[in-house]
Amino acid sequence: MLFRMRIYRILRCALLALPFALLAAPYASGQVGDGTRFTGELMRYLGLDPTKRLPELEKGAVVHNGVPSQEKLAGEIVAAGAMLLVRGKEASAVVDAFLHSETFLVVHQVKRYQALRPGASDGPAFAELPLPDSKRIDELVKAPRRSLNLSVAEGDRLARLDPAAPDLAGRARAVLAEILGARLRTYAARGVPGVDPYVRENGQVVDPRVELRSALASLSFVRDAFPSVLEQLAAGGPECSYYWMERSVEGEQVLVLSAELRTRGAASALGADLHFYASSQYNSMLTLVGVIPYADASLVFAVNHTFTDQVTGMGSSVRRSIGRNLVASQLARQLEETRNRLNR
Repeated sequence: MLFRMRIYRILRCALLALPFALLAAPYASGQVGDGTRFTGELMRYLGLDPTKRLPELEKGAVVHNGVPSQEKLAGEIVAAGAMLLVRGKEASAVVDAFLHSETFLVVHQVKRYQALRPGASDGPAFAELPLPDSKRIDELVKAPRRSLNLSVAEGDRLARLDPAAPDLAGRARAVLAEILGARLRTYAARGVPGVDPYVRENGQVVDPRVELRSALASLSFVRDAFPSVLEQLAAGGPECSYYWMERSVEGEQVLVLSAELRTRGAASALGADLHFYASSQYNSMLTLVGVIPYADASLVFAVNHTFTDQVTGMGSSVRRSIGRNLVASQLARQLEETRNRLNR
């Protein structure tokens, strides 16, 4: 039960950022071809048999499932997705309801969320970062890479702080702000290849680049419907919007940096959200949410890949199954709220 609640909170935290980017980023022209073919490919990607599940979808069910066959890496706790059909509404109205901030606020809450403009002066955006309470500051400085996702060099910067000098919390916050600013600038300049690995206290290397490349490669069926979106997201640059968010998970403040991109047409939309840094609890994440035409309806869908090295080893398959089912259910709730909003 404790693990179930912990994974639920991690996933709920990590799924927050994308909806706000969908509202904030500039529109592009989304082109979608055969929605029926796309739906079949999406179902097969989710490990679903279209001949069995399409009838459920067409009757109005929210179809969702975890995807153990798509979990390619040991640290991938979740590959999951959900979809539903909306009928009797103009496609543009479905897109608007899907993008509406309250659609997601009903399901999720975020304590702080701020748009970023990568640059040499991005430090002030992180000036009020939350840190562990004063009783844990000494522990954080003594063993930074035990508490946070950091590279060796990043951990060394925190470890060099003098615990006996005044305002240790303020100095630790300033160093962490510089670390986040550097990670933001590097992603904006180089994309996924610029992401630094995390190195644990025992020397274990966790590489978000490998995780994110695996997730992006697995979604190749999306490229025909939404050309170049995933490539642009992976490359960083000015086409992406950047955000940082804060969420309390198990009493710990988790800080996340995300790159986000969207495209929208008259009857279709796709939002892609890539978490290239999380301070703890999970390593990286990729989420897609979208709307495409389907016969006389609109298909609304969401797919998520989440990575963490905290669930490997004995019992990991059970823990993944719990996390997979939780996030699939959470995605289904988001989509159901879209339909509810349309029917108000």
